[in-house]
Amino acid sequence: MTHNWKIYDLKRTITDGIVTEIIYACESELSGSTTRKIGELTITGSTDDTDFIEYENLTEDIVLGWVTDSIDTSTFETANSSSIAEKIARKAARTTTNGTPW
Repeated sequence: MTHNWKIYDLKRTITDGIVTEIIYACESELSGSTTRKIGELTITGSTDDTDFIEYENLTEDIVLGWVTDSIDTSTFETANSSSIAEKIARKAARTTTNGTPW
């Protein structure tokens, strides 16, 4: 099972570039079956913080660090693993299919 964490979007204030909301996802894959779970994280900060990073200098890795430090990533990964396992089991249990031979 492969779990890939991604940042989908950031909400920020225009005047100072402070990020206030992060839309993120855990995308998982096993043997061609995929699923994803999307989350939203509200954060606070100030330009006066010693570790403040200008919006233009943010990278996906930095923002992913904020997310993974703030949530229980295993909850997302476990949910995705279960979802994929169910998909694989349903596919294996099929006895009919649609289509044409040409």
